[in-house]
Amino acid sequence: MMSNNKVSKGTISGTWVVNNVSLEGFPDGYEVKNVFDIAPYQDFNGSTWKLYGGYSGMITLPNGVNQEIYWSLINDGITPIFQFKKIDAGEKAKNVSEGYQLQIASASKTNLVLKTPFKLLNGNMAYIVYNFSPQ
Repeated sequence: MMSNNKVSKGTISGTWVVNNVSLEGFPDGYEVKNVFDIAPYQDFNGSTWKLYGGYSGMITLPNGVNQEIYWSLINDGITPIFQFKKIDAGEKAKNVSEGYQLQIASASKTNLVLKTPFKLLNGNMAYIVYNFSPQ
């Protein structure tokens, strides 16, 4: 964990490639449906996330799917959060209320790890873990 538990926009901005997506804490055989209402989590292996300094961005999957996003950070002093909203053609970010929040497990200029938390029926937490490298 980062010592001050704050992540700056400058650290996250840039072009990142997902080099590994893994499941953490899910029971054997648990089926994880598509993530971010875009695609199954496996399809994010090798995806490119362009995160611009002005908080706009683009997620591009290896299969050619493109999703424009608007992203931001929440630094509450506990767990830094990366959040984004999907922006469809002609939409304005301020008019989109639905979004996705991922915990920032670690962030540096050379590595980024984001985790999507899921609460299981038994009350335990499980995560989809995305490991990024800079492009």
